[in-house]
Amino acid sequence: MHYQPSVGQTDRHMTSRNLLKRPDEMSEADWAGWTRMRASKPSLQSPYFHPDYTKLLSELRPDVRIICQYGPDGAPTAFLPLQGQRFARPVGAPMSDYHGIITSDDTLTYDALLTGSDIGAFHFSCATDPSRLRATQILSKTETAAIDIDTTADEWRAARDGSYRRHLKSNRRRTRKSEEDIGPRRVELYSRDIDVYQTLIAWKREKFTQTGKYDVLSADWTQDLIRTLWERGQKANLRCDMHALYFGDRLAAIDLGLSDGTVFHSWMVAYDDALSEYAPGIQLLEALIDSSQETGYRRIDMGEGLDGYKRHYASASADVVTGFVPLSGAAGRLSRIYAATERWGVGRLKDAPGKLRRRYSQIAACEDDLSGRTRHMFAALIKAGRN
Repeated sequence: MHYQPSVGQTDRHMTSRNLLKRPDEMSEADWAGWTRMRASKPSLQSPYFHPDYTKLLSELRPDVRIICQYGPDGAPTAFLPLQGQRFARPVGAPMSDYHGIITSDDTLTYDALLTGSDIGAFHFSCATDPSRLRATQILSKTETAAIDIDTTADEWRAARDGSYRRHLKSNRRRTRKSEEDIGPRRVELYSRDIDVYQTLIAWKREKFTQTGKYDVLSADWTQDLIRTLWERGQKANLRCDMHALYFGDRLAAIDLGLSDGTVFHSWMVAYDDALSEYAPGIQLLEALIDSSQETGYRRIDMGEGLDGYKRHYASASADVVTGFVPLSGAAGRLSRIYAATERWGVGRLKDAPGKLRRRYSQIAACEDDLSGRTRHMFAALIKAGRN
């Protein structure tokens, strides 16, 4: 599908040509251009921007499309993978922790890429390219947390501050206590054990129930996404790596992350609640740092937020934003109303509108039918009323 660029774009973008394609309509030159542009920008190094991620999602969801921009010479200059129709979201939402435009053009904006398409509004969370957005399109800001290990684990630790060293001392006490109380600590890298995988899913779903949060794993396609990536195995260009921590023979913690071999994005972390006093999740993270030479991970990405334990570990961070791009029609108008209500309710209503909007965004991205969306939103409204 071809659409016209909007009035008011720069001359450079006025001479470009935008197409809306399904992934199976992409050419080899398109995918090669995607790979080249991703490699040229440090902000696109996350495995969520790997072309195979969008390819796989297109096999699991029928609504995945890619906005493609081409220069006057016909060469690709930008890609934005998304899902949905009039209300569009980044591809893989809400499972994708990061979103952004695949391009090496620092001047390209979301408006320039989206305006003129059949999309009425584009809603996103954790966009890694906030400079491409207008201030009115941003609802909230936060930072990411990552561990960059350019040398050895010991050298990385030596460069940390006193706060981390105190944290590490406490963690080593917990490690000794767990070994005394239960058994020797053991880490299994790249676990292929289906029982461990199923335990991870069960622990995560139980945690959703305990916290009252929407269970993103309740949708078939979300579990299929994770399972397929894990089943690809360690040699795949894009896969899920699963690492497990044991105390003796007892499974204590699991970390399953999206990886391209160099970056490990910690995606799903879970542990045995009965062992929480030993901080098994932290022990597993320390073990992954120790194993960085073996795994080849140069970055362990902990995702959004610098709160809690992350502040001790983050040696790199970047700004990410959540918001929307209103474009046309009812979808655009409704998005503006939602945004105004959310901004008004931040202080007056303890951010209740924002919380409900974030819940609905997750539900709508996972649930394709109206009955499923209604059921989950009704549960969310009841919970909000109780709080």
